[in-house]
Amino acid sequence: MTQTVRSLTDEILAKLGATSLTQVTSTLPSALTSGVHLNEAEAGDEEEAFHQLSLTHSTLLHHRVAQRLYRPKLQDGETSVELPEEVEEGKKVILSTTSKEETMNLLRKLPAEWTVVQITSLEDSEERFRRVGSPATTPGLYLSRCVCGPSPSVVVQTVASPKNMSVSSILQEMTNIKSDIKSSFIGGTSGDSQQRIGDKKEALNFRMKNLVKSMEVAWLRHWCCLLVGSLHPKEEKVLEKVTSHIVSAHKLTLTDSQKQCLKCIISCPVGEWEGEVEERIRAGVAAVLGEGLRSRVVKDVCSSIKKAKDVLTPLRKATRNPLILVLDKSTVVLPWEMVWVLRNQPVTRMPSVRMLALLYEHHANLADSVLVQGVDVKKGFYLLDPEGNLPRTQERLKGVLEMTHWPGITARVPSHQEFSSALVSNDVFLYAGHGSGSQYLPGELVEKVMCRALVLLFGCSSVRLLPRGRIPDPWGVVMHYFIANCPCVVGMLWEVTDRSIDHLTTEMIMALQNSLKESTSAQGNVPSDVALLVARSRDLPKHYIMASALCVYGLPLHLVHSDESAAD
Repeated sequence: MTQTVRSLTDEILAKLGATSLTQVTSTLPSALTSGVHLNEAEAGDEEEAFHQLSLTHSTLLHHRVAQRLYRPKLQDGETSVELPEEVEEGKKVILSTTSKEETMNLLRKLPAEWTVVQITSLEDSEERFRRVGSPATTPGLYLSRCVCGPSPSVVVQTVASPKNMSVSSILQEMTNIKSDIKSSFIGGTSGDSQQRIGDKKEALNFRMKNLVKSMEVAWLRHWCCLLVGSLHPKEEKVLEKVTSHIVSAHKLTLTDSQKQCLKCIISCPVGEWEGEVEERIRAGVAAVLGEGLRSRVVKDVCSSIKKAKDVLTPLRKATRNPLILVLDKSTVVLPWEMVWVLRNQPVTRMPSVRMLALLYEHHANLADSVLVQGVDVKKGFYLLDPEGNLPRTQERLKGVLEMTHWPGITARVPSHQEFSSALVSNDVFLYAGHGSGSQYLPGELVEKVMCRALVLLFGCSSVRLLPRGRIPDPWGVVMHYFIANCPCVVGMLWEVTDRSIDHLTTEMIMALQNSLKESTSAQGNVPSDVALLVARSRDLPKHYIMASALCVYGLPLHLVHSDESAAD
């Protein structure tokens, strides 16, 4: 039987012109082949494991970008901006990355302040070939944490799927919640009283909070600590000193990866789980050291960590450097930004490490890009209710938009030229209306634009990614913006109420204009970091489920004010 399987396999490979299954999977890496790629990584070689896993993220997007990159320079009816030849060549090199060393080089070129956390599902064969339409189970995960810069550090940790049957279907519950949002929040059911509608909303808020708690407690557990950005240099030195003291005092022999994990564990934000912090630290220390929870060395190390509480507490409460989440096709639907360790922290999402490197390569080499110069909040454009059927939205936003002195269009459908010019010529583009605005500039036309602006898409499900079958990566409008080199997109992961999003839009416009000194907003002092501003804005919506929808895709950007710059 073994010989028969082997001979059949050899026959199939010969017809494909390949010599091994690995060669076949390397031709088109995907979530379906992640196990094959990871098996190729040598035991303990976490850089190789990270590289192999990174190959499985957003392969369809990579192909689309390559098509655009290798197209003729100009096509009829297409607005084209010539890039320096070295920038285009650099992008081609990034897209052709195939080895561990090449992937590590991508990380070396990114800013040292950035941390990338890549989350890849660990699907077993039963889940991989699950019948379409059947309930989704919650998979195990590969958590890959990479601190970027000249000397990148990589940690790859396996996280088991939840054992508790009551939380074994986090992904399915997320699907159910999204399907219930429209009936409870958006349209309501005919004949429902206000009290009943209110009860439905509270029930959905409760379910979403429980889902996030399940992600933290039952799924990620103590490995939540890996989902944090790096500390600022002064705080990092304090953490390094505390960690080195613990390692020396207890004569621990740790690999670089183990030491990085230990630093994350002892400095992890505590938040509302403060009562469980000792238990989480003990579990994390035991996992890092490979010891039992009751072992003497684990108890001694935890005792030393507890004694350093006064030094560690400020680190646990500190605002971190930017974190970029790279999520796969299964995990992208979840509200990761609501996990406690990421609350009020600057977090953005990217489809893949390669797309992150491509976008950074593009903007870092343009002297006038918003990544280099900052987002000038005085240079904006708005598109408000183009269909003209949201009169209350117009009423709520009219005053605050007038305050910006931005040009804009209200209650009128823009031409394709007007829409695309607004993306090219401004630092901020704000859309407030139904959906993502793709009905006014379709995705294939967005791709032809050399987008400069920070794009704010304040409509229902504006940055939602929809599945395209079992194997292909999910797709959405935000992918078209990335192909257009858009540096950053802010939007909604699912449907939201117009009242909630209008309130959020108003406060964010005021924050962008640095006018919140007259506001009672929960944001207080306005941060200049776009992702941090968005993180603090999640405190504004009345309903938790609305706050969970707010999301940032793209590069970490900062705000500037042209009048202040001129004064300087």
